[in-house]
Amino acid sequence: MALKWLDSIPESNAVLSAILAVIHPQLYEAGWQTIERLRGTPEIEDPEDLLSRWASVFSGVSVISNRYTPPHWDQGSRYNWYDLLATSGSYRNCNLKLLGLGITLGYGPGTVVGLVGKVLEHEVCSFDGDRVCYAYFMRNNVHDWANVPASDWMYAKEYE
Repeated sequence: MALKWLDSIPESNAVLSAILAVIHPQLYEAGWQTIERLRGTPEIEDPEDLLSRWASVFSGVSVISNRYTPPHWDQGSRYNWYDLLATSGSYRNCNLKLLGLGITLGYGPGTVVGLVGKVLEHEVCSFDGDRVCYAYFMRNNVHDWANVPASDWMYAKEYE
């Protein structure tokens, strides 16, 4: 089942990776370096060749289906790393709340949000219909294991 799912999402993974390349090029590059180190490690036995099927710079994804998410901060990442939240489904009346900022965003099907989830407390408290959120993230311990330097904060001057 997992292999079938991985084989069905390479384009989505590539699009989300490309979004990260635009909003945080350093983190994108660090993510690719980490994935390449994982793929090149002979000690990682991979009889199903999962790593070659993983077409993303992110080290993981959580699939959240028809679930409210209470106020929380994401763990396991770094304070200056973006997570990407991508939604799909047939739902309406959904908002993503960024509590510390006092901001509520419309969060309809097809929305992608780049979020520093370790810094910004966030929640989704209600919606009508069927909703799936794919929460893409990087894990600090995986980057440490791969000996890939952490990226810095993304600054607007990087685009000048």
